[in-house]
Amino acid sequence: MNPMPTTLRNPVPLRAALVALAGLALPRGAVAQQPVEIAGRLLDAGTGAPIATALVSIPALDISTLTNTDGAFHLVVPAGSHTFEIRHIGYGTRTTEVEAPDGTLSLEFRIEPAAIEVAPLEVSIEWRPSYLEQVGFYERRAHGNPRSRFYDPEDISRGGDPLIVGWRNTSERLLNINRTNTLGCTPQILIDGRRDRVGLMTTLAHHRIGGVEVHGEPHNVPGLEPLIRAGGEDGYCPTVLVWTRQWLTAAELEERRIVLCEPGLAAERAPLVVEGTVTDALTGILLPRATVTAWITEPGGRRRETETTADDDGRFRFCDLDPRTDVSIWARFAGLSGELARVAAEGVPVTADTVPVMRDLMVPLSRHGHVAGRVFDLRRDEPVREAEVRLAAAEAESAPGDRRLPAEAGYLTTSDEHGFFAIPDLVPGDYRLDVSHADGGIAGDTIPVFSGSTVDVRVDLDPAAPPAPDAASPAAGPRIVAERRHPRLTEVGFYERRRESATRGRGHFFTRERIRALAPPRLTDLLTEVDGLREVCPRQTCRLISTRARRCSHASVYLNGVLVMDGRAWDFERGSVDDLAAPHEIAAIEVYLRSVSLPGEFAAPSNRCGAIVIWSG
Repeated sequence: MNPMPTTLRNPVPLRAALVALAGLALPRGAVAQQPVEIAGRLLDAGTGAPIATALVSIPALDISTLTNTDGAFHLVVPAGSHTFEIRHIGYGTRTTEVEAPDGTLSLEFRIEPAAIEVAPLEVSIEWRPSYLEQVGFYERRAHGNPRSRFYDPEDISRGGDPLIVGWRNTSERLLNINRTNTLGCTPQILIDGRRDRVGLMTTLAHHRIGGVEVHGEPHNVPGLEPLIRAGGEDGYCPTVLVWTRQWLTAAELEERRIVLCEPGLAAERAPLVVEGTVTDALTGILLPRATVTAWITEPGGRRRETETTADDDGRFRFCDLDPRTDVSIWARFAGLSGELARVAAEGVPVTADTVPVMRDLMVPLSRHGHVAGRVFDLRRDEPVREAEVRLAAAEAESAPGDRRLPAEAGYLTTSDEHGFFAIPDLVPGDYRLDVSHADGGIAGDTIPVFSGSTVDVRVDLDPAAPPAPDAASPAAGPRIVAERRHPRLTEVGFYERRRESATRGRGHFFTRERIRALAPPRLTDLLTEVDGLREVCPRQTCRLISTRARRCSHASVYLNGVLVMDGRAWDFERGSVDDLAAPHEIAAIEVYLRSVSLPGEFAAPSNRCGAIVIWSG
């Protein structure tokens, strides 16, 4: 505490006590220990102005008062020495010692203003575009899921994050965040809630993007899974949501619009004008903002290049090429290039009038998709042979009678003796799948076919009941369940082993869709669904035993192809199968109950009692 300056008012030698920051005027002839009436004032030391609403107190006596508008205050205290404390927001806290003899005492305190320490005022302003609010961007960000990342307009415009700098191949870099948990699930991209089938994301410039969400576990983000499923994707697969700047004003959109060039005036001859569109070679989808390059060979053999950019409708135009040169053009999109197209200038009139040469370009962006399925009898859970399978584009009607119809009309095939069917080389898109059998039973649904991947389909026919697409329970009546095959499971041979097992009865297989349908709380609860596999708990740690093999203690366990629990030397300290992963983290499981049923990849002396193969994802 800082002492107050001393001011003495009407001093009385021998009867007054000089104290720091105070002046006293003490009456004569006072009797000791009698109450003392104190009348005081509090003034500004520089201006002499009264200080109002200051707190004057004697903490030891627990008494206090406030100064009035004249800076005056009044206290009654016992005679003796007292510590005065004065508090005011503009002057801080000051203390001083005052000797108070009996009688009446007049005090005057003069104090200097004190510097006030004020915490810096921080103002945070966040621009929240209404479009991002409408799609729930900020609500999902506030949820704070640790497996999600968000980039708002400020993040994207700043470009400081390496994931936001440059958008070519950005989808791969964004999804690398979750690579450790995407072993069996293909990452997916939605732009404004729609599937990005042709790689548009890699062509988006900064000014076209307003927000990006990266979700490693979309099903754990409230309200997100329905949004993803509405876009035709899997709510359990890592997902990138890209929100474009649809909130731009008309003037801003016009400023960012790509305007095709117009041919200039030529004195001697008209320029060679080349125009056309850029499309995906397989789907025919127009590719906006594709890069088109012209390779020009001059009469002397010198070569040079010039480039232009297609507009938002996939159209391009070169306006000032020399008709005397040899020109070839090609297009690039999302890191892929199309074939060269030669532009022949022969026949172009050498006049002042410009006659454009039309050349449409294609980029092999999409790849064929495939459908592989199996038909079952719902009541008996047995495969159905010779079931008729018809697949047609969702917007097209198939023509009955043809075995293999044109691609735009559809395809027709039948299931084999084990209920399997396959339709390869399909253009990516939505298809209508209808399955029926002569003995009764029909099922139909729309399934998506993805670029470069296979859709796994299970069809359950119920001869005793008509199709009930609006049934309250998805498990009741005939149904079609479509699941996109995971690339990693394809690479490790999971689907090949499953098909071979179906024909030879070697093993039991669980896909992600099947695991979700059963919704087991533990892996053990899922695995004991297999007839011939049971759980025993001789100690506090439980183990799984095959009842189909003789003199067996327990089955070996593989995780992602690596032996983690040896069938010959079970280590109870390492825990049980349930300690390896939770059911929602599993992409697929293979169960083999005997050593003779093991495929070559898992045949080993330690697997005499069979093996359980777990694929995470």
